Amino acid sequence: MISNYVLVPIVTAGGVYVVAQWLRPKPYPGIPSNPVTSVLGDLPTMASETMKYGSVFEAGCFFPRSIQELGPVFQIEQFFMGPISKSIVVADLQEMEDILLRTRSKGLDNSDIQATAFQITVPYGSVALKTDDMWKQHRRVTAPLTATNHLIQMAPAIATNAKALMSYWTRKMDIVQQHGAVCFSCQNDFEMSTLDVIGELIAGRSLGMVAHASTQNPTVKVDQYGGAISEVSPTPLFASLRYLFGCITDTTMLPPWLARTIQTAKSWRSRYIRSRRIVDEYISTCLEASRKNVKELREIGQEVEAAKCMIDMGYDTTSGTLQWAVKLLTDHPDVQRKLNAELRGALEDLSEDRILTYADVNSPEKMPYLEATIAEILRRGPIAEATRRQTTEPMKVLGHDIPVGSNLIFLGPTAAAMTTKSKEPSLRNYDDLRSETSLKYGLQGKRLWDDDTPEFKPERWLVVDEKTGKQAFDPKAGGSVPFGLGQRSCPGKPLAMLELKMFIATLNLAFFLGPVPKELSKYDPVIQLTRFPAQAYIAPRPWTAEDR
Repeated sequence: MISNYVLVPIVTAGGVYVVAQWLRPKPYPGIPSNPVTSVLGDLPTMASETMKYGSVFEAGCFFPRSIQELGPVFQIEQFFMGPISKSIVVADLQEMEDILLRTRSKGLDNSDIQATAFQITVPYGSVALKTDDMWKQHRRVTAPLTATNHLIQMAPAIATNAKALMSYWTRKMDIVQQHGAVCFSCQNDFEMSTLDVIGELIAGRSLGMVAHASTQNPTVKVDQYGGAISEVSPTPLFASLRYLFGCITDTTMLPPWLARTIQTAKSWRSRYIRSRRIVDEYISTCLEASRKNVKELREIGQEVEAAKCMIDMGYDTTSGTLQWAVKLLTDHPDVQRKLNAELRGALEDLSEDRILTYADVNSPEKMPYLEATIAEILRRGPIAEATRRQTTEPMKVLGHDIPVGSNLIFLGPTAAAMTTKSKEPSLRNYDDLRSETSLKYGLQGKRLWDDDTPEFKPERWLVVDEKTGKQAFDPKAGGSVPFGLGQRSCPGKPLAMLELKMFIATLNLAFFLGPVPKELSKYDPVIQLTRFPAQAYIAPRPWTAEDR
């Protein structure tokens, strides 16, 4: 008879082994993956590189390295995903476009991981919904906000907010220079200004963020390199919005059950309850006198939730892109000079009180370099490195069988940057595995990039017009997917493009962005809801003859 002293350890060890095997990531057969060396799968590597580089998407990090070693379709293994869902990465631009734009798109929906992260804070926002009748109703009701006629009416308000930010920067630069600084961080400035624009959009009036900051006496902290961080007391609304959307950020990479648990626990906190009340009350007050399309949201009882979703998706993405923009422009003074020359040549009236119009910044034939600069900023400063979808029916992806319920991660910017002339032979290796529609449409007329995609070069988007002999903007110069693809792509693209053009043109007319210390000009990213630079320092000064 076996003694209990022997039996108990054996049974315990067996039980531990069974549980460990259950938790151990189980790759889908036939789909490449990194070797499973522990119950944690790829998580330790991803966590380590995120801590070290701020992201797993940068050159040489987890995703680019895995693409090089495993190919354009592979799976991620994470222990808490194993029993719940599978994450499969797609990093082939032609295949992505075919999946998201054509027949296979019917077999995709919003990812549970993404939807759950937003469901507590903005439960009826489109980003938290599946592609059901409610989601379609939201899209239909909010569509007029980004229609051309409405944007034409909105353009003066956007331009006015951009000029207000330039005035604030003039005052801010004077203040920080008095403290011995040579540049200042503009991260909060863009967040405040884009929130002001969103206020104009949904309620017909600015939220007053920049105006409030302009009246404050800031606390200025200057580091050893001469970089200043100027802090002002935020408005209750600004502080509340940042807190609420920070709560979302904390759960965007977690499995649905864990994200829901954490979000629910946070929603019981007094600060969460207070912040939500401030935001809801402010939006409700603003919407009382708002336009018809927002009143229709009130009729379905979701106007506050939809407005909050629009605020988050509008300010976080645009402010992040503008932060990348000023970094890129600062480090490329020749681009600033070319853009300034084009703007000054195309705009007849350059008086100080001149407000840019919709027509001013939407004239590709008159200002192709502005179009090229915006396109290159979006290409080189992507704020969304990946798009998540979930399969609702089986499908094939480059020959691999993908079952129902799989979490697909589309690496748009990475795939676009790899669609180059030197990579063409390897891209064509997969043609035998592509669908008929993929082979028929290819890259939809887009050319392959030269092998200099890491560089910031607006000229790559320009061609010579054969009829006029002048430079012209070519939107199909190469691959770039800053707003996603397909039915669930960014609905705010027209507004975002107008904002970017207005802000960049207004900034470039007002200031030359001087150099900042190299220690404050690093390109390390921070990944939260979006991807933004860890450092965003600028040294704006009025243009001089030497600058031009």
